[in-house]
Amino acid sequence: MNEETVSKKTLWANRIFFIIFALLLIISICLTYYRVVILKDYQVIAETSCNPKDESCFIREPEPCVDGDTECLAKPPEITYYKNISKVASEIYKCEQTEEKIGCNEELTCTNNEPNCSYTLCDSTAGESCSTSTTI
Repeated sequence: MNEETVSKKTLWANRIFFIIFALLLIISICLTYYRVVILKDYQVIAETSCNPKDESCFIREPEPCVDGDTECLAKPPEITYYKNISKVASEIYKCEQTEEKIGCNEELTCTNNEPNCSYTLCDSTAGESCSTSTTI
């Protein structure tokens, strides 16, 4: 075999490798697009309201008022309580398409027997700042 034949074979092998690589990359991008955009197959994690009397809630303390900010000093911001919700994006989309909007009207909630939907409450043993509740 001469050098010209070897270089042609190497050239074709390189071309085939890059064609296969490009095809696999395009297929991967298309499948990811289909899963994320069309099927909406991913979890959404958001904050939702929490009642500190019933649950162990995360605490968000407001920024202190700056000296001279009369509006802030007149009505200082309040501490807010929240918990995290994890919900499948396709369920949120389905809910938004209905007229009743049960589970997504004011804020996200888990509806009865909804798969892959859960709340995360504050855990003070993990070193987080939590509200103190009597029942958990």
